[in-house]
Amino acid sequence: MRKLFNNPHHAGFISLLLALLGLGSTGCYMPLMYGTPNADWRVKGKVVDEDNHPISGLQVVLGNRFENSADVIYDVNYSPLDTLLTAGDGSYCLERNSFPVNLLDIHIQDIDGDLNGGEFEDAHLVIRDISYDGGKGWYEGHADIDVPDIILKKKQK
Repeated sequence: MRKLFNNPHHAGFISLLLALLGLGSTGCYMPLMYGTPNADWRVKGKVVDEDNHPISGLQVVLGNRFENSADVIYDVNYSPLDTLLTAGDGSYCLERNSFPVNLLDIHIQDIDGDLNGGEFEDAHLVIRDISYDGGKGWYEGHADIDVPDIILKKKQK
């Protein structure tokens, strides 16, 4: 047995075998974390017409764009998060705990035709550099995303 450990080739093989079995010779312990980054975030905003009247019944699609790509709503760099409708006061709100977003894509579309004050043009807005507070480890914290009022123009007939 002594001959086995004195041979440098055998010692390297034994060290490799011990490493593969998870046994190290340094005595160090490194904790491993398993999970997915997550954060609590809330996005809220309001949609109004050019006279500052709220518009209800509009479709609001919220998505996460992973990099600067073309403004095409459903491309490979875009992940839709949720679809909402604006309330009677023109507001929308989404609260979620999920993978943290850092680039929020907001697409607004009038889907009800002439109802709720006429037909309106689509709008698109991107919120960049979202920051989170109070995070630790996999939990990145909380972000309140207050979107400025979005003003829609009526479609020309």
